[in-house]
Amino acid sequence: MREKARSLAIVLAIALPVLFGTPLIVNSEPAAPAADVAQEDWKTEFEDICSKTQDSMAFTTDELKSLVDRCDALKPRIEKLDESQKKVYLKRLQMCRDLLVFVMQSKPEKAKDTSSE
Repeated sequence: MREKARSLAIVLAIALPVLFGTPLIVNSEPAAPAADVAQEDWKTEFEDICSKTQDSMAFTTDELKSLVDRCDALKPRIEKLDESQKKVYLKRLQMCRDLLVFVMQSKPEKAKDTSSE
C-alpha cells in the first residue's frame, strides 16, 4: 500500500505541473516586475500602429494625425530599449510615421486634383 501511495505521489508531481502549465523545475530567478511587463506594451502599440500603414489611404486626415501622434508618443518608450533594439525599432517607427505623414499631406492635394477635373 505504501508503494502505491508513493507511486501516486510521483505521478501527481509530474502530471499536475504538465496539466496546469507550471514548470517542473522551479526557476531561481524572480518573476518579472510589473514595470518589465509594462515595458513590453510598447511592442503591442508599435505593431498596432505600423500594421495600419498598409491601409493608410483609407483613413481620414484626423485618423492619420492620431496615428502620427501615437508614433510620437511611442518614440520615448523605444528610446529606453537596449542599443540594438532601439536602433531597429526607432528606424521602423520613423518609416511608419513618415509614410503616415506623406499620406496625410497628399490627401488634400488628391482632393484638389479630383475636384478640378
